[in-house]
Formats: sequence, C-alpha cells, structure tokens
Amino acid sequence: MITPEELDPGLLTMFTQEVRERASEMENAVLAIEASGDADRKRHLQEQLLRGAHSLKGAAGLLQVRGVETICHWMEEILSITANVGLVLERSRLDLLLSAADAIRDAANLLESGEIPSPVHGQDVVEKLKAVATAVSDDGLKEAHHHPPMAEPEIAIRATDTDGSMRVSAARLDALLYRSGEMLTFNAVMRRHAEQASSLREEARKMRAPGSDPTGQVASVEGGLRQLAAFLRQDVRLMQSAVTALDEEIRLARTQPFAEACKGLGRIVRDVAAASGKRAELEIRGGELEVDRSIVSALQDSLRHLVRNAVAHGIQTPEERRTAGRPEKGRILVSAAMRGNRMEVRVEDDGRGLNLALLSAATGESTHGKQAEADILRRVFEPGVSTSATVTSLSGRGIGLDIVKRNVEKLRGAVDVSQVPTGGAAFTLTLPLTLATVRVLEVLAGGHVFTIDTTSVQRVIRIDRGDFTLIEGRNFVRTPAGPMPFVDVSLWLRLQPNRSPASETTPAVVVDSPSGSTAVLVDEITGEQELLARSLGPRLANVRRYSGGMVLPDGRIALLLNVAALAEAAAEVRPRNEVVARRSVAAARRKVLVVDDSKYVRTLVKLILEGAGYDVTMATDGTEALKQLRDHGADVVVADVDMPSMNGFELTRAIRQSDRFTGTPVVLVTGRESLEDKVKGLRAGANAYLRKDQFDAHDFLETMRQVV
Repeated sequence: MITPEELDPGLLTMFTQEVRERASEMENAVLAIEASGDADRKRHLQEQLLRGAHSLKGAAGLLQVRGVETICHWMEEILSITANVGLVLERSRLDLLLSAADAIRDAANLLESGEIPSPVHGQDVVEKLKAVATAVSDDGLKEAHHHPPMAEPEIAIRATDTDGSMRVSAARLDALLYRSGEMLTFNAVMRRHAEQASSLREEARKMRAPGSDPTGQVASVEGGLRQLAAFLRQDVRLMQSAVTALDEEIRLARTQPFAEACKGLGRIVRDVAAASGKRAELEIRGGELEVDRSIVSALQDSLRHLVRNAVAHGIQTPEERRTAGRPEKGRILVSAAMRGNRMEVRVEDDGRGLNLALLSAATGESTHGKQAEADILRRVFEPGVSTSATVTSLSGRGIGLDIVKRNVEKLRGAVDVSQVPTGGAAFTLTLPLTLATVRVLEVLAGGHVFTIDTTSVQRVIRIDRGDFTLIEGRNFVRTPAGPMPFVDVSLWLRLQPNRSPASETTPAVVVDSPSGSTAVLVDEITGEQELLARSLGPRLANVRRYSGGMVLPDGRIALLLNVAALAEAAAEVRPRNEVVARRSVAAARRKVLVVDDSKYVRTLVKLILEGAGYDVTMATDGTEALKQLRDHGADVVVADVDMPSMNGFELTRAIRQSDRFTGTPVVLVTGRESLEDKVKGLRAGANAYLRKDQFDAHDFLETMRQVV
C-alpha cells in the first residue's frame, strides 16, 4: 500500500476531493432511484451510478487506495449485471449501496486527515456486496427482461478544478494588478471629459440667453467640441489596448501546462501493466503546452480511461511481443499539439490494435471496405461495446470509451479512433482552446438563429439543386472535392425550411468531423463574431444536439449546434426524399403560449412547436402569461411549474377560474418528479403533466395534438 509521504500533495488533495464528491453523487443517485416511481427512470439512474463507480474505481486504483477500489468494483459488479438484464434494485439492495457510499465517504475523511485507508477498509460492506452480486446474477438468469440502453446517460464532469480553487503565480497577479490599475486611470480621464462636456453645455445654454452675442461663443464651443472629440478618440484607442491586454492576462491566468492533466498516468500504466502481467512505459509530449485549466481538469478522467484501455487491451504480454519481434516493454504515447485554433490530444499505443473481428461480432456489422472499417472502429464509443473479449476488474464492460466520448463532447470537442499502421491503436481528441468564449458562425434555419463553432468550419459553399445524390443508401452532395455527406439543419430539428422554392442553390457550411467533412445545409449565413458560451443547465443536459447557448448582441438567444451530432445525422442511412423534401405546414395553425422563467427552455420548446406548425408566443412567469392571454389570447398554454411571481399551479387555477379562458388547454412541463406534484397539477385543472427529465419531442407533440 502506498504511504502519504510517497504521494504528490497536490494529487492527494485532488483525489480526496474527488472521493468526497463521488460519494455524495452516489448517495444522491441511490436516493433518487428509491424515490422514483418509474422503472425506466430507475434503470437510467442505476446506469449513471454504474459510471460513477467505474470512474472512482479507476482513480482509486491509480493511487493504490485498495479499500475504495474494492468497494467500487463490487458496486460496479452489481450495477453492471442489473444494466445487462434490465433489473430494478429493491429497497434492501439500495440500502446496501448507501452503506457503500458511506464507507467511501469515511475513506475521504481518513484521506483528509492524512491517513490512507487500509486495503480492508469497509470489509463488512464488501462481503455483503459480493453476496448481493451473486444473488443479482441469479435473479437475472431467472427473469431477464431486456431493455434498450438509455440514449443519453448523464455523466457528470467537473468543468473547473476539483476543489473550486486555482493557483496563480505572484508574477501573474502583479501583471493583473498593473492592468487593473491602468483601467482605474481611465476613471479619472472619463471624469475630466464629463466635466469638459458639462462646461460646453453651460456655454451653449448661455448662448440662448436674451441679449447675448453668440458670435464669439460659437467659435469657443466648436473649438471645445473638436478638442473633446480628439481626446475621446485617443482615449478610446488607449482603453481598447488596455482592455485587450487585461483580457490576455486573465486568459493566461486561467491556463495550466498540459502536463497537469497527465498527472498520475505513469502510475496507471505501471499498476495496470503489473496487474495484467505486462510491461509498459509512458511517454508524454507537449506537456509544456498552456491549456485552459477547465479543459485540463475535465480531461483527466478521459485520459485515465484511455491509458488504462491502452494497457489492458492493446499492449501484449512480453512473450507475445517477443514472438512478434517487438521489445518486451510496450509504449503508451500521450501527446498534445496545436492545430490551428484547436488543440489535439492523442493517446497511442504500439500494441496489437483493435480487434475488428471482435467489434464486428459485437456490432453485427460487416468489415468489408475502408469506410466500413472506420465505421466499426467508431462504434467502440457506444455504451456496452467493449474491445475486450472477457470481463475483468480492469476492463470489458464497454463503459470507459462511452464516458470519454461524452466528456469530450461536453467540452465542445470530438474524439476519433484509428489503427496505427505499425501496430497499435490511436485515440485523437480535438478540443477548443477555451470554454469561456467561442468564435461562431451565425446561421438561420427554419426562421431561428443558430451558431456553429468556427474552429470546426472549413469553408462556406452554395450547393446547386442538382448536386444532391444517393450513394449506398446515404445522402451526399457532389462538390469539386468529391461526394460529401450532408444534413439539413431545418429538417434535422423538425423545422420548416425558410428557403425560396424557386432558389437554384442552397447555402451550406462545411464542417470537420471525425468521419470527415460534412455539409450542413442552412437557410442563410448571417455573420461571424465572438460570444460568451453558456451551459444549457441540468434540465437540458441530455439534449445532445446542442453544445450550449449564447445571447446575441441584440438580445436574441442562439443555440450552439453540436458538430459531432450533425456529422452523425449526415451519416445515417435513409431515403433521399426524407432528407431533402420540404414538409408542409399544418393548415390549421394553433397559437401556443409558452411560459417558463428559463430562456433556454422557452427557446427549445418554441423551436419544437414552430417546427410542428404552431404559432408561438412566450412569457417569463404566470403573471405575464395572464396579461398576454387577456390581450392576445391563445389556443393552448404550455407552462413550467416553478416560476417567480405566479407558479404553474397558480396560473392553471387562474385560467380555470376565468370566464373567457376556462376551456383553454394547459400542459404543465416541469422538473418535479413526485406523484404528489403530478396529482396537484391535474387537480389544478391541467390537461397534461410532463416531466422535463423524461422530455421527448415526439411524446410532447402527440400530447399537444390530443389536448388542442
């Protein structure tokens, strides 16, 4: 067992915080499973808990905290079996998982006091977990109910340093203080300009006084205005320079060397190799590269999974390597480099590479042709698809690479996999340089504004109507560079394209993706600018089509499109006319009033409804909604429950008590999960009650069709 003295203090602090956070997440997940009355929701939460245990097990194994690693392993064993056969854990087994979370929290307390938990930490809990794992396995064999995997499991990643703090050098703080001092000097400058403007205004007022001779005063005022304008132009240039310098210093203060994300990877290679009877070494290149610290922090989990995967799956035993004429010790290379305005991280090994035959059997797809091989390789990122033929304590459950893909996409990045020609596999992560601001291309589709990260944009083109074609069941457009898959944003989002039927060409944005170039069809391209990216929040975390939201200078909300999801949509096999046909708008357009205090939720619901042919107006709370109803009316009201001023229940009761709108249908869409809240909403007079955590556009539109 490792001792506290052998550990890097910073690494120990980060791990202690991670253990505490994971224990809390596990406890919350178990309680949510127990509270939920929906079997599918329970299974979804169990899969989320499985991924949390899997991630913490890897971190505990890295630092040789065997007690925590063992607890997580047996939790993972139970949850993996339930996921495979679709079982829902009963109360007694959930109690045991809570006890396991308590034991992990106890380990965090020991770590915080400077003591490493013993390998037999929580042994009583471990023995009970082993017994339950056996019982759950027997239950699964007796009554296996197969359920499709959840489409969008929620995997929490930390977008900042694990302890919420950051270290900044004294020199960097001095530079920031100097730059902020520069900004303060402009306060006095602007005050002098304001005084000069007031003086000129006073002179102009005197010119209007009866009996005054303005001849000389006009010249004085004109001269003063010229001087003030010259000073303002000069000060604007100086202020722009100071603001730019301050912005640059702040960005630099937020950076860390890429090597920080690689801390502990060497021990993972050493320990996993020893556990599997292999020999391997780690090489890191580009460790000095300065990277936004939020990306460094969020990359750590993904790099751990990829390095463990490389040793456990790729590197052969010394005997196998000798037979193949290779050095007995395998090599794992983790490298980082700048590629234009993106960062590329590559994890490569010199092992056996990915087993295409095994992947083909797991996915049921043919390996004939280069494109087919590339498609099968990318399937390793799907839940449940593993590159290992057997399940061990190290690998084989098909979880790790799924976590990597989703974590990278939450960073607005993409991940790809390839075979190394000389032997081995390589995983390439393409990431933005910062998560705070994004240079975006603004596009219009279906009457709404969207944005695309310019780091993914190759060029902008126009496509002739006759260039659309179908090749092997996939939709392509012909370009000078060759056939290219395409996706129409309007139809993809179920919106009505706002392009003239007589137009002979369609604007398109060509974007990079792991599978190659993809043409994204839009109605119009309106401009390019740098904007602040904002999270869509936990309610919309599972809406994979969008990477975030942003507020445009004119106050409109624009959703940032996920380029990886666009590329996957373009690669789908479907009839050509399903993609390029324009859907007709419903003849009878109904007016819907959407009420929600979240502007992102309002915008998303508006997009879905307008795509289905409804006219949509919006309000931020119940009070504003009632006013709009009285002034403009509506055929149906879609409202959130939790809102300021007047909540959804109160709004529903007010509508039902109104003589004019008592028959207006009301659909409540809420984040509340309890049965009591649902009953309360229906008793208030709601026609339907939908939960946001189970929100599905098809079900929502079907509900709207039934109530209108």
